[in-house]
Amino acid sequence: MTQTGFQAGPHYTSPYGFNLGTHVGDNLADVETRRAAVQAYMGAPIAWLNQVHGCDVHVAKGQPVVAVPDADASVCLDHQTCLAIMTADCLPVVFAAFDSAGAAIGVAAAHAGWRGLVGGVLQATAQALAAQAGVPVQQIRAWMGPAIGPLSFEVGAEVKTAFTQQNPLNRECFKPGLLAGKCMADIYGLARNALAEQGINNVEGGGLDTFKDLRWFSHRRGQQLEAPSGRFATLIRLLPSQGA
Repeated sequence: MTQTGFQAGPHYTSPYGFNLGTHVGDNLADVETRRAAVQAYMGAPIAWLNQVHGCDVHVAKGQPVVAVPDADASVCLDHQTCLAIMTADCLPVVFAAFDSAGAAIGVAAAHAGWRGLVGGVLQATAQALAAQAGVPVQQIRAWMGPAIGPLSFEVGAEVKTAFTQQNPLNRECFKPGLLAGKCMADIYGLARNALAEQGINNVEGGGLDTFKDLRWFSHRRGQQLEAPSGRFATLIRLLPSQGA
């Protein structure tokens, strides 16, 4: 997420940095100050989620939210709402649906940790956006944000088994790990395969590594360093010239 336009201040002095997560032990007043700065920068109210590593998709309709929904994805068809996904190694994916004339008419955002990814969160998000926008999934494009890279994401053999049982093509997304019985997983490749199953082949982004790239928060890096790790946000909204 770009920080252009933000003013340096107390929200930068915290050991958590520009953290937007309310669940990591950071001072909640500081978090709200940062969230307000992001919302002002985006120019629209942000629909935050309580992400639970599931596959539920929240439909954001622009009304004031009484309680933050438990969901790992959201969709929206108006320009008065901004969608947000928070991550620190998991994969954020944003979507845009286009009409037959090529105009954007809806957006979505999804949080894909490996559990959500194997559970079908990207497929559920694409289907929900297609249904809300009234277009086939082939008229949806996706962009993958920063996530842990294939040279850093070491997982157990059970993770490989879960994915390869779903789709034999997923075997190419796993390489031998550094430790016995472990594998290195390419979460970007797994996401591309999941989207391709839905007929979504216009996919951009990927290739970053939150674990090695210090520009991004990394939960796994924080655990290794025994240091606090915040959460950054990937956001998407329709421009005011588009949407309802």
